[in-house]
Amino acid sequence: MIVARSASLRLAATGALLAAVIAGGAWTLPQAASSVGQLQAADDPARLSTLRLAAVATEQRIAAEIDDAVSRGDGDLARSFLELAAAQGATVDADRRARVAALALPAEGSPAAAFLDGAATGASDTWMGAAGSLSADLVGIGDVRDLWQEGGKLIQGQPYDTVILGLSTAGLALTGLTVAALLPSGGTSLAAKAPVTRGLSLLKGARRAGLLSRELIEKMGGLAVTALDKAALRQAVAGARVFDLPAMRSAAQRVLRPGAVRTISAMGQDVVALEARIGQRGAAQVLGVARNAGELGRARRLAEAMGRRTRATLKLLGTAALVLGDVVGLLLQAVWLAVGWMVMAALAARRLGLMLGRLVWGPAPAHRSAV
Repeated sequence: MIVARSASLRLAATGALLAAVIAGGAWTLPQAASSVGQLQAADDPARLSTLRLAAVATEQRIAAEIDDAVSRGDGDLARSFLELAAAQGATVDADRRARVAALALPAEGSPAAAFLDGAATGASDTWMGAAGSLSADLVGIGDVRDLWQEGGKLIQGQPYDTVILGLSTAGLALTGLTVAALLPSGGTSLAAKAPVTRGLSLLKGARRAGLLSRELIEKMGGLAVTALDKAALRQAVAGARVFDLPAMRSAAQRVLRPGAVRTISAMGQDVVALEARIGQRGAAQVLGVARNAGELGRARRLAEAMGRRTRATLKLLGTAALVLGDVVGLLLQAVWLAVGWMVMAALAARRLGLMLGRLVWGPAPAHRSAV
């Protein structure tokens, strides 16, 4: 009787262990699978976003985001959520679709006034304003204006905008001046300069409009400060004051170190690519999310892969759409928990096998040594 009771206790203990293993696996294994997938997608923002959207892109959340976008008149973002809903298999009711379709393009003021304002101030909150700002930078006026204003403040010891100064200096160093380019000894053509100039112009406009993320402002400002040659800057500012184009262009090419110019140029190219894929509002949204040049490049890859779904994805995930972030430790912890579960499952399986063996064949015979 004591033997039967002991067997029952062992059977109950084994059953409890198996129940714990099964319950632990039901929670641990999906978490570990998700963590492994995210770790493998660390360098692929589109794949990383797709994995992370599964947890947040619910029908309720998408419906709420569409309503918010419609209330703010952002039809482009609302349509981005419709695209995302289709990709996620989420249903959007006909009433919401009708309200999105009814959104009209925002009215703009006088095109001529917007163009002149963009050329004079560098502001670009409308398409014509952006065109004016771009035209000013293409012929060098915008960069000369900004270099003179911000560089003069630096030389005089006054507060200045490091981002605007860095962008305008890089613009002059990269593209030169159209007036100088048209001389017999000229440089690159206007068509070749337009893309990079467009990107730098959009970055300056976003900075003035307060659209850049705090981290991106700090990174760009720090880059401009650490790579700055003040002696060359004084020469460039002196040339800007008297509009001595050759002297200013020559000095501007020495103001920033080549590495800084390449980084700023790459950022400008990324912004142009983003605008082409997801529009000016989309590019501005990315600039408010990206925290450095690397994340800006990742956002470009995300837009190339996801197209019109990019804005909705960034709205839901933020920087989590671009990088693993601070959750790497938690992801690794989930993987190690799964490893621990596997060890526990193996021990439980061994215990169960031994018990079944005793029930079927009885206890192992005792081995006696020969006398």
